[in-house]
Amino acid sequence: MLNTRIVVTRNGGQDVLEVVEESLRAPNRGEIRIKVQIVGVALADIMRREGVYPMSPVPPFTPGYDAVGTVEELGEDVDQYAKGDKVCVLFDGTGGYAAYVYAKVQDLVKVPESVDPAQAAAIILNYVTAYQMLHRLAKVKEGDSILVHGASGGVGTALLELGKLAKVKMYGTASSAKHPIVSRYGATPIDYRTEDFVEVLGGLAPGGVEAVFDPIGGSNWQRSIQTLSSKGRFIGYGYTSVLSEANPEEWIKDWKIFSGIKQTQSGNGVYLYSITTLRKEQPEWFHEDLSLLFKWLEQGKISPIVSHKIPLREAANAHRIIEEFEAVGKVVLTV
Repeated sequence: MLNTRIVVTRNGGQDVLEVVEESLRAPNRGEIRIKVQIVGVALADIMRREGVYPMSPVPPFTPGYDAVGTVEELGEDVDQYAKGDKVCVLFDGTGGYAAYVYAKVQDLVKVPESVDPAQAAAIILNYVTAYQMLHRLAKVKEGDSILVHGASGGVGTALLELGKLAKVKMYGTASSAKHPIVSRYGATPIDYRTEDFVEVLGGLAPGGVEAVFDPIGGSNWQRSIQTLSSKGRFIGYGYTSVLSEANPEEWIKDWKIFSGIKQTQSGNGVYLYSITTLRKEQPEWFHEDLSLLFKWLEQGKISPIVSHKIPLREAANAHRIIEEFEAVGKVVLTV
């Protein structure tokens, strides 16, 4: 049997993604081979493709964080799963774009049979990220106010839906065309192209907000801090400005500075979030939070937006959709 993988052949644009077919191997000891149904696509995949993500892998490599599928073959000493089990896996940013993937037992979580695989894929990376930032780091409580940058994206919409469940007051930056999505969750939309979010919040929330979630980086981080209340917390979880105006060295520099200070001069808490880092430091959190979110998905408490379903072989088109800001919520690849 053959496996189909998408490979970044060199750093560059969408054209560097190539389809590769190769023979399947047997799983190693303690490993499981998964027949993939859905693969998640993330903005970080594009950053790695272009080589601007800190410590990006050297091509050739297969991108991809999250995958949902069924157990197809068990390696030796694997007895926690059976063939046909519906499972998900979170990689450290590479390996997901494939028809079959291999994973260690500790990196797998069972997926409820009743849930939609595409929505399950949105839970693995986007919703776990949002949940942990809201509840593990910012520790929001009912009545708090929050600012969400990139509110129409995969993590942004997850933050809004989970924020609505937590009964917090929300503000979200997005282009005007995507304001209806932001409003759907009860958040107040702010047009980042025509409005100054610091000025807008100065009028709407003069006392400041209790938490800001900022994936943009650069000068936006400093401006986000200006919107915090006296006890507000800043959470940075990306650096998308690297795609247009910054460089990886600035990202690394800022990340080190913010990681080191822990708080602003005004005493506001500063947190930088990486799901791969936190999963290594607190592996039990990942399993606990993912299990809870799958339960909520089963119960209909949450319903992730899946913006586009693109065939695996057309991964370049999925990247284009994200790069041209056509997506709202999660973009996935189907196998």
